[in-house]
Amino acid sequence: MDAVSAAAGNLKERREGAPVALSLLIGYKTTMTTEAKDSQVDTKVRKAVEEVLRDRLADYGYTGVNVAPGQDRDGDPVLLVDVRYKALDKPIASKATFGLVTAIRQQLARIGETRFPHIRHHFDEQQKIAS
Repeated sequence: MDAVSAAAGNLKERREGAPVALSLLIGYKTTMTTEAKDSQVDTKVRKAVEEVLRDRLADYGYTGVNVAPGQDRDGDPVLLVDVRYKALDKPIASKATFGLVTAIRQQLARIGETRFPHIRHHFDEQQKIAS
């Protein structure tokens, strides 16, 4: 039984109205095939993602991004967006990344890109994060 099925089984046993917390594991496949047209990341897609990240994260140590094709757990094509940061003296507020997926999706929709962006943030090990 996988983690999702086990969690769903536990939900059935809870009484109605009780608070529930459920976390899901998301797996990624990053193998790229040249056969599937949607597995390629076009330059305009990468530039669209970069534009949003520069605008939103410049004050938070943003240094660059890698955008690669991938697949989610269901095999659907996605964009794997790895965002890199330099260390800053001041703690970074978590609100800096709030709404980032929505902003990127809106920018991608303008150019006809339909793959969902999965964002992974790579902060310096010494970076302090404010809550």
